[in-house]
Amino acid sequence: MTLIEMSQCRLERCAEIVCSNRNKSMPVELGKSLFEMLDHGVLFSKAHYLLDSSTSSYISAVARVELDSNTREWLLFVPDEEDGNNWMPYPFLGKSSDLTAIMREIEKDPKAYFW
Repeated sequence: MTLIEMSQCRLERCAEIVCSNRNKSMPVELGKSLFEMLDHGVLFSKAHYLLDSSTSSYISAVARVELDSNTREWLLFVPDEEDGNNWMPYPFLGKSSDLTAIMREIEKDPKAYFW
């Protein structure tokens, strides 16, 4: 297994933990955390539910984490508020060599930026 594959496996496991921890402590009507693996990262989304529904009415992307293969740093992006198709660096912790710090920021969301 290459270093990139090991990093990807670690990223997937961390994403599972983040979503699991958030989902077990949140009522469905406040939304559920989801993730989707990308080639060199992960995309976090939030499923939004109507109060009387068990199926989500829509899903919105909230964060993207990627590994910069040149610097070996994890990059954290959020959707651009002005143009939802673009991503911008997360202003409070845009990059880190510590994946755990990035994941902790997403899970705890201290600035109410993601969830």
